[in-house]
Amino acid sequence: MSKPSIEIINNYQYKKLFLPHLADSYLKNDSKIQVYRLEDYLRGILMPVIPYRTTFNFLILLTQGDMTQYLDSGAYTLAKNEIINVKNGNITATLSISDDIQGYFVVYENEVITDISLGATDLKFFTMNPYVKLNDTNANWVSRTLDLLEEESLSEQRDIEICIALLETVLMKVIRVDMEKKTPMSRQLDIAFRFREFVQKFHIDHKNVLFYANLLHISENYLNKCVKEATNKPPKQWINEISILHSQILLQDKARDIAGIAFELKYNSPSYFTRLFKKTTGYSPSDYRRHKFNL
Repeated sequence: MSKPSIEIINNYQYKKLFLPHLADSYLKNDSKIQVYRLEDYLRGILMPVIPYRTTFNFLILLTQGDMTQYLDSGAYTLAKNEIINVKNGNITATLSISDDIQGYFVVYENEVITDISLGATDLKFFTMNPYVKLNDTNANWVSRTLDLLEEESLSEQRDIEICIALLETVLMKVIRVDMEKKTPMSRQLDIAFRFREFVQKFHIDHKNVLFYANLLHISENYLNKCVKEATNKPPKQWINEISILHSQILLQDKARDIAGIAFELKYNSPSYFTRLFKKTTGYSPSDYRRHKFNL
């Protein structure tokens, strides 16, 4: 039996794998909502961080310094007053952190989402647009609310309903600020969102755009138009990049050979997989493995 393509890690496993400097109080915290200071939480993170998927969601707000976070098939460089929200199941990795980093790292388990009364459009919009830049006024507002959330989450009389309400307030504020800068979610944006969800689920067996157009009950041309307008990338590029990102995770396992990975991901030949990998990453699979993992 082959190993699963992507290992999904929970919050405890994330801390054990990447944050060995954490005190036991951090490691053993299993609350559904957790608030940490970036300067304490991520500063000792082990680099390089290989791409991973999580069972939990997390939000990062920078108040000082900069960092780069990989998400799906792109990298976001964050600076002061900028936010990224990472949904459970997304492929992500921290690529760099400045020495003067400060801000907030908010963990919220997926079950919390069901307790938050955001509308479906709000949740989709926030997922489709994970990066948000705040002005000073709104950043200070969000920071003060996160201070309250941190205080409540660490209280001996912690009330999870209050924590959920404060988290909902933060998410709603960020969404509303971002939506003021953009038009409401269009049909094109909704189609692009659903397309990306389907690609994450089916990319191993289905790498042609027509398959996803049929799932969405639209023409292939219309799917191309919607995804390109919403994301500035055509659907085929999304399919290729997500598939290659999965292969990068498999390459960290030195027991797997490159031809085996190509066939596991249902490519017709190892040579085609190698060409696509190099076109997408700039490295051949073997060079990538040596460069990133010294394997």
